[in-house]
Formats: sequence, structure tokens, C-alpha cells
Amino acid sequence: MRSDFVQLEVEGEKIMANEKASFREFLTAVEPKHRAFVEKLNYKLIEQGCNLVIKEVKSGYAASYQLEKKTVMNWVFRKSGVLARIYGDNAGRYRDVIASLPADMQKKMTASRDCKRLIDPNACSSICVKGFVYTLNGDTYKKCRNDGMFFLLTNETAEQIARLVCAEVAARKSAS
Repeated sequence: MRSDFVQLEVEGEKIMANEKASFREFLTAVEPKHRAFVEKLNYKLIEQGCNLVIKEVKSGYAASYQLEKKTVMNWVFRKSGVLARIYGDNAGRYRDVIASLPADMQKKMTASRDCKRLIDPNACSSICVKGFVYTLNGDTYKKCRNDGMFFLLTNETAEQIARLVCAEVAARKSAS
């Protein structure tokens, strides 16, 4: 086993040691059929250098994965279930992943609201971080970061969510 891999595992466990109770509580709020996937993705993101921050909110829990103090993804609870909000700041760098998404996920992305600030820099709030830009089927989209990649976790979307968030993490790491 490579020593740098072992170090990642050790660091991952240190990160998890601080969050273990909260993560376990968060995990119990996830539908039983999705717990194994959420746990597997959690370890994968921590292995890739993300920090996990869990907060109790009105609707249950909000779990955020951050890379260099910038959020990459949130798990959000709603009545309909748990949703993944992926902050696709670098979506233009993994067009192939977006192009390979099932049609219903692509439609959800393209139908989501446009980023006002990317269209008009004076629109929206001055503290808005701005959305993201990507190309799909020859069309360019400028989407709001809050709902441009916001998917309900289902058996059909789980692996696609993992591919998207891991592509975003990889793009951020290669850009820094």
C-alpha cells in the first residue's frame, strides 16, 4: 500500500473522528435504502480532501462537503427526501460527465433558473458568488449555483450524483 494513500486514510479518519457522532445522526435521517451510498460517497469525498460540516437545521440536517473552505456539495432534507446540491463552479471542465447524464437529469439542469448575475453583473445580490456555465448539445447554459445541480437522491440518480460531485472536486483540485 502506498504511504500517501495510508496518510489520506489516516487524515480521513481524523476528520471523521470530529464528525462521527454528527455523521451517524445525519445518516440515520437518510432513507435506509440510500444510507450505504451516502456513507460510501462520504468516505470518497473525504479521501479526496473534502471536509464534512454537519449542522442541524429546521428540516433535519444539512451536510456540506468543503474543499479549501469552499462548499462543493450539500445534502439537503425536504419532505420529498434527501437532495444533493452540487456547486458546479467548474461544470464547463467536465462536459463529458454532464453529457452522459440521463435525459431527465439533463432536463432538470437545463430547466433550472438562470444565473441573473452571469447574464447581467448588476443583477442579483452583490454578495452572490455567481453561478456556473456549461455547454450541452451545443447550447451554452448559465445557471444559478443554488439549483443548477439540485437532484433528489434516488436509486437512479445516486451514481450520477457521485460522478458529478467527484468531477467537480477533481476540477477544483487541478485548478488550484
